[in-house]
Amino acid sequence: MKCSRLTCLVGGLVLALGACAAAADERGEGAVELVLETGRPLRVALDTRIKVKHVGQPVSGVLTEAVYSYDRVVLPAGSRVVGHVAALERVSRGARLRGIFAGDLTPPHAVTLQFDRVVLGDGTTIPLETRVGPGLEGVTLAIAGASEKGKIARAKEEIKRQIDQAVTPFKGPDKWERAKDWVVSRLPVHPQYLRRGTVYSADLLAPVDFGWTNPTERAPAGDAPNPDSVLTARLVTPLSSEATPRGTPIQAILTRPVFSEDHRLVLPEGAELDGEVTFAKGARRLHRNGQLRFLFETVKTPEGEPETLLASLHSIQLGGGAVAVDDEGGTSATSSKARFVAPSLALLAVRGSFGHDDHDGPEARPDGPSSDPAAQGVGGFIGLSALGSALAQTSRPVAVALSVLGFVRTGYGAVFGKGREVVIPADTPMELQVAPKKE
Repeated sequence: MKCSRLTCLVGGLVLALGACAAAADERGEGAVELVLETGRPLRVALDTRIKVKHVGQPVSGVLTEAVYSYDRVVLPAGSRVVGHVAALERVSRGARLRGIFAGDLTPPHAVTLQFDRVVLGDGTTIPLETRVGPGLEGVTLAIAGASEKGKIARAKEEIKRQIDQAVTPFKGPDKWERAKDWVVSRLPVHPQYLRRGTVYSADLLAPVDFGWTNPTERAPAGDAPNPDSVLTARLVTPLSSEATPRGTPIQAILTRPVFSEDHRLVLPEGAELDGEVTFAKGARRLHRNGQLRFLFETVKTPEGEPETLLASLHSIQLGGGAVAVDDEGGTSATSSKARFVAPSLALLAVRGSFGHDDHDGPEARPDGPSSDPAAQGVGGFIGLSALGSALAQTSRPVAVALSVLGFVRTGYGAVFGKGREVVIPADTPMELQVAPKKE
């Protein structure tokens, strides 16, 4: 029996309303939607060494940290992320000339990646739309000093253990692999690699929905995280010891929910932390490094009003150089003593390139002392990489000139040059320690 168009429309509407009501009953009152909003960054580390060849080339990595929505994990740490090379852009003419002067005839392309899907442990595939920023090599974890004893020290050790355990599956290349990459990169003509362990921040261009759920019971209004507890967050405001003056407002987003001792929800993922820069000092000549300190003062949940919450930096993950965190949460750039190795070798190479004579009397060379081919090669390498090593063997004057060039360049940078700035990009993961309770 056929129904009229009006009757079918009404019947369909009734069924739809019934389905919505059933879904609402199943969710329960106060249910929350688990969704990763547009702009949410995912932190991905490459799990293999990739030789860059062409656009469309597949790449893969793993999530370096669990991704939370409201009060629970929606993407576990270690989940596989699959993508491809989206673009290869030539470097600028200036960068190319600088590379040529340094002995590099094949300066690297600017590689843009795109991650397309996450594959969970059970094989479930979740599609993604992402915009991927530049990669960070040599990401290290800096933790505030733990001179105090008792509860704080134990908490810090536990945090360090958890982070080390989480990072183990996707640590960067070992020393031998790094050494090979370093040697290859010094050749005049060489392939370009994306190193294993390079970390990328992939911002979502479209939301990822994980459905609705009944949330964990909330703690009473006004409850705050326990004193000395550690919060996990990501920085929203980029910071620099050179460009961010004292008093600059800053913001961070909580990336892991905070629970009370009886497992009631105190702060959900997404709570906003606001504060300001309390000290900033730029790097100076004679290799004096920059310093930066900041403090968070309030927290605001998506449905609440701002509340006082004092928290300082406990640990931070940064790439491209070492940063130290002191007991009070201040950061300062650090420099390795290894920076003196290159100028020392260059100075020895200068001496060897000028020549030496181990013979006296009638057996001495009539045309003057002989130069050391090994010293010439080392000096040429420091002055102009592998191309310099080859050129240094052509004549003593060339070897001396390249050795002097290498000594001046590396010596100035190691001793007289400007120190390193503290630079903390947006979306940098960090741990914040809640201020201890006043006696």
